[in-house]
Amino acid sequence: MKDKPGKSTSDRHYVRWHSMAKKLTILFFFVFFFISYLQRHVYNSDFWWHLAAGKYITETRSLPTNDPFAYTSQEEPSTRKSIILRGYWLAQVAFYKIYDSWSAKGIITLRSVVMSLFLFFVFLAIKKQRAPDILAVLLTVCIFFTAKGFLGERPQLFTFLTFSIVLYLLEAFRTTKSKKIFLIPFIIFVLSNMHPGFVVCILLVALYTLGTAAKLLGKEESPAGSLKTLCIVLMLSAIASLLNPNGLSVIGELLMLSSDEQRKGIVEHMPTFSVYFNKFGPVDYSYISFLVASSLSLRYIRKTEIIHLLSLVVFSIMSFVSLRYIIFYMAIAAPLLAATILNASEEKIFEKFTGVVKRKEKFTAAASGIIGIFLVFVSIPALAKYEFKESTFFDVPKGAADFLAGQQIEGNMFNEYGFGGYLIWRLYPEKKVFIDGRSLETNILEEYQIIASSVAGGRRSWEDIAKKYDITYIVMPPLMPRGEIYPIVETLFDKDEWALIYYDHLSLVFLRNDSRNVYVVRKLARDKIEGLNTIILQAAARANKNPTNPYYFMTLGKVFFKMKRFDDSHRAFTMALQRDPHNALIKKWLQNAEAARAGKS
Repeated sequence: MKDKPGKSTSDRHYVRWHSMAKKLTILFFFVFFFISYLQRHVYNSDFWWHLAAGKYITETRSLPTNDPFAYTSQEEPSTRKSIILRGYWLAQVAFYKIYDSWSAKGIITLRSVVMSLFLFFVFLAIKKQRAPDILAVLLTVCIFFTAKGFLGERPQLFTFLTFSIVLYLLEAFRTTKSKKIFLIPFIIFVLSNMHPGFVVCILLVALYTLGTAAKLLGKEESPAGSLKTLCIVLMLSAIASLLNPNGLSVIGELLMLSSDEQRKGIVEHMPTFSVYFNKFGPVDYSYISFLVASSLSLRYIRKTEIIHLLSLVVFSIMSFVSLRYIIFYMAIAAPLLAATILNASEEKIFEKFTGVVKRKEKFTAAASGIIGIFLVFVSIPALAKYEFKESTFFDVPKGAADFLAGQQIEGNMFNEYGFGGYLIWRLYPEKKVFIDGRSLETNILEEYQIIASSVAGGRRSWEDIAKKYDITYIVMPPLMPRGEIYPIVETLFDKDEWALIYYDHLSLVFLRNDSRNVYVVRKLARDKIEGLNTIILQAAARANKNPTNPYYFMTLGKVFFKMKRFDDSHRAFTMALQRDPHNALIKKWLQNAEAARAGKS
C-alpha cells in the first residue's frame, strides 16, 4: 500500500505514537479509577439483606412470597412488599454467588468493575460530541469524584452501569445511526430483574424519542426513520421491562415514592440542597460545578441539541428533588458540557486561548499521561496494604453479631434500622430481627421510631411496645445518622432494669434483667460508664470524617458533660459552634459547660 502524498514517514510515526500515547493516558486514568474504587470496605447496610435473600433464593430455588427474616413480618400482601421481596432476585443471587466464592474481596472487585465501566461508557458518550480526549477525561474525573459517594454494594450499581450504556447507545445512534441501539431492550430486560431503576433507563429512551420528534416538528434535520427506530426501541424496552416477577406494578409503585412515609428521613431520598443546608452530608462540589457550567449552555442554545437540553432539564429537576439522582444528572450533563465547551472555543474571545491549547497539544498530552501514570503508581502501594473486608469500624456490627451468635437469650431482639441487614445475614434463622432496611411494614416502622425515640407515657410508650413483642435485648449503635445520641440509648444507660452486656467501638447490647435471663445478666453485665466510650469513639471518628456536621461535636460535649469532664465538654461545644455559629442549642450547652467548668475550678 502506497503512502499518502504529502505525509512523510516521520509524520506517520508521530501520528501513530501520539494516538497510542493518548490511549495509554486514558487507560492509566481508568486504572486509577478502578484502584480507587477498590479501596473502600463493604459498608452499605442494605447489602447484607440482599446477600441473605440471595442465599435464601439459591437454597430454596424459589422467590419469597413472605418475609422470612423479621419476626414482626405480617402476611398481608402489598405491591411494595412484592417488589422488595422479589424485584432484585437476579442481583441478589449474583451477590451471593460471588460472596460465597470470594467473600468481601469478590464484592469489592465487582463494585469497582461495575463503577469503572459506568465511567467508561459515560466517557464514550462524551467522545460522541467529538470532544478531545483530554476534555473527555477531565469531565469523567469530575463524575468519578461524585460516583465515590455512590459505591454502596446494592443492586442500584447495575442501574448506574445500564444507564451509562443506554446513554452511549443513544448517542451512538444520534450521531452515526448505529444499529447497536437495538441492544437496549435486552439490557433493560436484564436490569428489570435486578433493580427497579430500569424505569430511569426507559425515561432516558423516552426523552431521546421526544427530542427527536421535537426536531421533526421544528423542521430541523432529523430523518423520520430515526424517530421510527426510537419509537420501536422504546416500545420493545417497555415490553421487555415487564418480564420480571412483578410486571407492570413496579412502575406504579415507583411513582408513589415521593409520598412514601417509609423513605422519609433517609438521606439519599431527601432534596439535595436540603441535605447540604442542614449539614446532613458534605457538599458535592463536582455536582455544583456541573450545575453552574451547564447553565452556561443557554448561551449556545441554538447550537445545542434539543435532545440534550430536554434530558438535562428533566434530570436536573430530579437531582434537586432527591440526592440519589445526582449521579444520573452528572452522566447526562457531561456530554452537553463537552459540546458547550467546544462551542465556546469557537468564540472570538476564546480564539487566543484555543490557539494556545492547540499549539501546546503535545505538552498537554504528555502532562496528562504523566499525571495518569503518577496517580496509578501512587495508588499501588496503598492497594498492596489494603485489606478487603467489611467496614467494621463505622458500619458493620460484626462484633455484636459474633457475641449474639454465641448467646442463648430468651425473648426477642430490638435492633437499629441500619444494623438489621447484617444481623439477618449473620443470625438468621436462629435469631430474627425487629426491622431492617427493607422496612416492609408501615406500622412496624412507626413502632420502631417510638422505641428508638424512647417515647414515654401517653397512649403508646416504648416500654408498652417492648412488652407487646417480648423484646428482652436491644442492639444499637450509639448515634443516629445525623450525629445525635439515640434517645433509647440514653434511656437504657439510666435504667437499672436494663443491663449493658456488650459494647465495642460501634455497638451496644442491652439485656432486660428479668427472671428468664438473670443468669446471662449476672455473667455478662458490664459497667455502663465503660459503654460511654463507644459514644465518644464513634462521635470523634465521624466528626473527623464529616467536616461540616456540628452534631457529632454536640454529642461529644453532652457525653463529656455527663462524665463531668467539663474542660473536654467545653472544647467539644466550641468546635460544634465553629461549624454552626447560629445554633442556639449549641450556645446554650456551651454556657452550661462554661458554668460547670467555672464551678469546678
